[in-house]
Amino acid sequence: QISQTAVVNEAFYGNFLSYFTSDGEGKDIQNRRTWLHELPTLSTDGTNFPLTYALRATALAFCGIETANQALVQEAGKLYGEALHAHALLLQSNPKIVTVHMISTSVMLSLFEAMQSTTADAYRSHIYGAARMLEVTGPGQCQYGVLCQLFFHVRTQMAFIYLTTHKAQPVAVNKILSDSLGYTRLPIFQRLMSHIAALAEIYVNLSFESENSASGQQLLDLEVYTRVKSSIEALYHTYISSTPSSTPLTTTSPLTHQTTYRDGFTALTLSYFSAARILFSLLAPRFSATYLDFTDHYKSVLDCARFLKTKKIGCAYMRMATPLFLVALHAPREEQRREAMEYFLEWRTGSMRGISVLALETIRER
Repeated sequence: QISQTAVVNEAFYGNFLSYFTSDGEGKDIQNRRTWLHELPTLSTDGTNFPLTYALRATALAFCGIETANQALVQEAGKLYGEALHAHALLLQSNPKIVTVHMISTSVMLSLFEAMQSTTADAYRSHIYGAARMLEVTGPGQCQYGVLCQLFFHVRTQMAFIYLTTHKAQPVAVNKILSDSLGYTRLPIFQRLMSHIAALAEIYVNLSFESENSASGQQLLDLEVYTRVKSSIEALYHTYISSTPSSTPLTTTSPLTHQTTYRDGFTALTLSYFSAARILFSLLAPRFSATYLDFTDHYKSVLDCARFLKTKKIGCAYMRMATPLFLVALHAPREEQRREAMEYFLEWRTGSMRGISVLALETIRER
């Protein structure tokens, strides 16, 4: 007799987990195997039952949503509760020991929330929980670069959560990258994310001030603006110059004018460079004319989103939430804002409902 659990898990690995890795990502993080490759072993080696429950819950939720099977979705909710309970007991039993299994459990539970959204704060809690565990683990747990991939996903989601909820928890990012992950030289995407995080914090603070003060915004200092913008532009030139001329980052069809990218991770990286430039334009409008930039970075983000949609890389799509959120709120053209909103509306009826709800609620409030 064929086990229903085995069938669902197999469907999950075959469809959903292939979303988790953007093709091309391994070149940047230099890992030998992906989380996708390791998770089947991690979840079935008998050492961490919470991860097994979390995997089954997320697998059932995904399959239930994709097939419109409410019974599977309800069963997924029950398993999710069991996974939460078992995960909490394991963490309490020995809080000084954190393994890649435990971090994988929190990330898996966050993926469940990205689809289902059981409470308003659950997604944020799981993402920051995974980050907290990464702070206290060591490089011995970074099997084949698996933790690197998990953290890169977590870090992009931290930026999105902060922009949409204005709630941040201090995380020792540098400690994680140097101690837990053992990096001596950071990948370009992580250096870019450090700038994105700093700009997001200023953006949130200015948004809060403008909503609660009649005096208006205190815009980014010119000296700081110049220094950080120069750093990001230098990082961008390093990125494009490291690409062999035989494999261009982008190509544009002369007939359809559609942009294609070297791979999914290239599209994701370029969208975050555009997000950084959008934040600059928002934070420094008084003197931004001093630095002429004729590129439509809102269009660039949408080009990346269109490409990733054809690739069907769900996790990369989750990481696109931050750039798309900025386009939906701030693009100067209505059709650009509408297109960004349409992505979130489409996610709401599919397997990223939780992410969509968080974005749409904030956009409508703002």
